[in-house]
Amino acid sequence: MYYLSFDCATKSFAYSLSYVNLNICYILPYLNILNINNLNEIKSKIIKLIDGEMVDFFPKIPDNKIDTVERIQKISNYVKDIILPKIKDIKDIEIFIEFQMGSNHKARMISSALIALFSSYKVRLISPSLKNKVFVSEEGKHKYFIKKYKSLYTANKEHAKYNFSLIEKIFLSNIKSTNKEDRGHIADSFMQVLGFLLYSNNKK
Repeated sequence: MYYLSFDCATKSFAYSLSYVNLNICYILPYLNILNINNLNEIKSKIIKLIDGEMVDFFPKIPDNKIDTVERIQKISNYVKDIILPKIKDIKDIEIFIEFQMGSNHKARMISSALIALFSSYKVRLISPSLKNKVFVSEEGKHKYFIKKYKSLYTANKEHAKYNFSLIEKIFLSNIKSTNKEDRGHIADSFMQVLGFLLYSNNKK
């Protein structure tokens, strides 16, 4: 299954487009012919990071100074012009949007706009806590980041960045290079995919 996943914001809007298949029954036949030449092919059958980006739609304007109409127009035009053409030929795809609390009304605007823009697709609102359960190594467990950082926001962000970095090293990633801060928002968008697939009780 392909997943288009969003981290909702205006100044740090991010998405990732990926292919993920964690069904061991599907993967096992490929392991029977394991050798160094087909290792990348096997990895691509499990996780393939196809595309992703972080965008600041208003680089010179503080978030609290952005007009509501312009905010929605910017995100709508970006999705129509940049993202929709990339998925138009993909049949088995779901859209993941991080759930936004009512108090975060600016991000909630973006979330609502995305739901409308992808009305013809299967859309899921994902609990932001699910990605915190994902870890690739012992050191990548969320509890260690909670101990290390005073801010929960920072701990969550660093946890996502750390594990996403390991995933990119292990599996195939075609997401273009970015600075570390931008990568963190892209990481959030993808880690919620794994969080949902591994830990959600409502996968249907």
